[in-house]
Amino acid sequence: MRRFVRVVGTAMKWGTLGSTLGFIACVLLQIFARLFLETAPSWTEEAARLCFIIAIGCSAGLALRSGEYVHFDFLYQRMSAGWQRRVAFLIDLLTVVLFALFLYYAVQLTVLGWAERSPSLKFPMAIPFAGMVILGASLLVYAVDRLRRHATKTPRR
Repeated sequence: MRRFVRVVGTAMKWGTLGSTLGFIACVLLQIFARLFLETAPSWTEEAARLCFIIAIGCSAGLALRSGEYVHFDFLYQRMSAGWQRRVAFLIDLLTVVLFALFLYYAVQLTVLGWAERSPSLKFPMAIPFAGMVILGASLLVYAVDRLRRHATKTPRR
């Protein structure tokens, strides 16, 4: 399981880097075209949006893995260590359930997207919809890993 999580992490890092660089390149091309050309290419806005969606999909799981999501620990810090473990386990369990459902419906949406075409680039809309599949799958992998780590920890006495 650890090796799989590591491979997913590496793929998500490269996906985030590549799509972020693609987003930056599309925006810079659009800026250049608006300043120095008669007309700006219409496809750059759509390509930038696609790159942004993929970047978010790839980076969401990485944020969960490193604990970068905002959480309010005002009450959590006042709980005993046993209750903190229980609450953390429950949160991870609910996260797994939520993103399993999310992934199920994201796959259905992506399948429906094969019938639609994007307005300017004319590729199947399943491609940007796949960003939601990537997001759901990466969050599910890291949530299951966190849940597994909680379940295998022995309680301190």
